[in-house]
Amino acid sequence: MKNIHFIVNPIAGKGGTVMDMATLYKYFNTTEYQITIKVSDYAGHATILTKESLNDGAKIIVACGGDGTINEVASCLVHTNVLLGIVPMGSGNGLAESLKIPRNIKKAVQVIKENKTNGIDVAMVNGRPFFSNMGIGFDAKVISNYNSSGQRRLWAYLKAVIKSIKDFKNNERIKVELNGKTYNTNPFMFFVSNSKVMGYDISLTRMASLQDGLLDVVIIDNLTRGEIFVLGFFVLLRLNQYLKKVKYFKVKELKLSFEEKRKGRLIQADGELYHLNESEICVTIEEKALSVLVP
Repeated sequence: MKNIHFIVNPIAGKGGTVMDMATLYKYFNTTEYQITIKVSDYAGHATILTKESLNDGAKIIVACGGDGTINEVASCLVHTNVLLGIVPMGSGNGLAESLKIPRNIKKAVQVIKENKTNGIDVAMVNGRPFFSNMGIGFDAKVISNYNSSGQRRLWAYLKAVIKSIKDFKNNERIKVELNGKTYNTNPFMFFVSNSKVMGYDISLTRMASLQDGLLDVVIIDNLTRGEIFVLGFFVLLRLNQYLKKVKYFKVKELKLSFEEKRKGRLIQADGELYHLNESEICVTIEEKALSVLVP
């Protein structure tokens, strides 16, 4: 009998998706599967619930939510034999989209039942796992404004982008060490991706792979407001690689240090905000460190 635990974020996305025992037993019969549902009530709760499920002997743990919920669950499963399942219930669903896991619940559950697995790379920023992307600068500001809106729809994300363009200022210089070279920059955006899609099918790194053992790094030099709108237009047309101020790198690791020593900088990882108290960032990749159920 397969022991599957579902960690559910009930307010993910629009908050209207029902994931209960009655729903799941439409898809899983009781003679083959032992199902447990746990509901996450606050940020960080999914991590606690996942650790409890590991202690309870779960063989598959399914994250039902967005990229933040997936991050909390998956972070506990790195370098274990326990499989990660995903039922996308968030707004952007960037990691699920990169893995081609369908948004439809019935189809996503079917992926879990088919039990096909793949090992994917896990990125680490100062020892903290992330699976899709992380960044400082403009994208962290966008996430901050998006969260403040209280909405979880594409139009709310676009409004957050516009507000961030109006408000964002960056006069901070950083030193970046990658591929044996050092760059000094005052970036509009510093973005590291392990997957293709950020969410809503928006991407700066469509050539990225979850299985190539490499990180895709995007450094965008400081931009004027007009240049920011041009960048956004090119991203929507999937032509951003042609902009001169956008630099792309593929690396196994990188180091970033801030010229100004202070605490409390915002960093986003898998769409969740964290306060960075260190003056240096080290980002590395651990190859095939997580086993995921995929189509």
